[in-house]
Amino acid sequence: MSIAPKKAIVFSDEVLQDPYPMYARLHEEGPVHYLDVGSKWPVWSIVSHAECSSIAKDPRLSAKRAQQMLLSLPLSRQSEFAELARMLGLWLIFMDPPEHTRLRKLLNKGFSAAAVEGLRPQVEAIVDQMLKPLQHGSEVDLMRDFANPMPVRIILEMLGIPQELRDTFVEWSRAIAVFRGNPNRTVEEAHAAQNALIELTEFFRKTVAERRRNKGSDLISLLIDIEEEGEVLTEEELYAQCIALLFAGHETTRNLIGNGMYTLLQHPQQTAELRERPEIIRSAVEELLRYESPVQFTARVLKEDIDVCGQQIRKGWTVLCMLGAANRDPKQFQEPNDLDLKRLNNQHLAFSAGLHFCIGAQLARLEGQIALLNLVQRFPKMKLTGPRPEYAPTFGFRGLKSLAVIM
Repeated sequence: MSIAPKKAIVFSDEVLQDPYPMYARLHEEGPVHYLDVGSKWPVWSIVSHAECSSIAKDPRLSAKRAQQMLLSLPLSRQSEFAELARMLGLWLIFMDPPEHTRLRKLLNKGFSAAAVEGLRPQVEAIVDQMLKPLQHGSEVDLMRDFANPMPVRIILEMLGIPQELRDTFVEWSRAIAVFRGNPNRTVEEAHAAQNALIELTEFFRKTVAERRRNKGSDLISLLIDIEEEGEVLTEEELYAQCIALLFAGHETTRNLIGNGMYTLLQHPQQTAELRERPEIIRSAVEELLRYESPVQFTARVLKEDIDVCGQQIRKGWTVLCMLGAANRDPKQFQEPNDLDLKRLNNQHLAFSAGLHFCIGAQLARLEGQIALLNLVQRFPKMKLTGPRPEYAPTFGFRGLKSLAVIM
């Protein structure tokens, strides 16, 4: 089947602020769409829940897409960013088996259910400490004062890194997010991301060397110690996974908390029920993850020609699994555009699926549950103030620039 001449526009300022009308239209038109991403290489999007779930598990598609990210840059400039693609290619999420299988097995130990649950007192203490200074009736930017710093504070504590470096790490993380989250990448964004990765790699090079001399109970020490079936992380893999954990631990959780609180403030009756019935916090967080997914799409590159819902897609082309659209698929979810904090059997794809299901999903859930429940219960009169908040210009990572509230 030939490429349809009509291209779907899914990356515009209007869509950035509210993608859901566009997702609804794409669902009506079909499960597969050819995208206009302003580049010369073909990109297809999958919007159906069933197909996104299937594609995420299909071995005929590759997660090795770091090099592909450079294709939107001018051809004459792409060679400047070979190091950027190489460093990103060392992240677990950009690997295929068998490399992915080996690394995932090693990293899983640090993110087991028991290990994450063991962090509960730590997370509760950090949330309590951060919320105490916030005064009832005061005007606060919830992103700046809580949602941004809280997750990075926790991941830094897990890695055993001094908290005074928090702001620097947030800046580096945002530079990587802007590059990764936009299909129309610029040379300036690529430079900023490459510089951030170089600085982070150098930081972890020194930190790992110091940790080898003085091991503790932190995650870096655990990763140094991990050995299974004679396999260990190489030095470069170790630095790369520390960077990836720091990035993922901050970027997606900040968006879960920011998006979640903004959504709750727009649904006061449901929020009041959550306040009165804290036992529904687990299903509430799952619904908030579905309703406003922190990660809106994930990409794969075809290793061979495949057929998706009757559409022939060629080897080497890119497919975007539109997780935000899949999580509003009317064929999967009853009343998908309604918020239901008690929704049952909520098989959302906010953490993707298959081999690359988010390794930090349990930690993000724990942080979201503790942060959002504390906010709702401690500040029952919290309300939105100021103009409608804007979303940060990263299509792949959906999160607010700021969130002005009266506590």
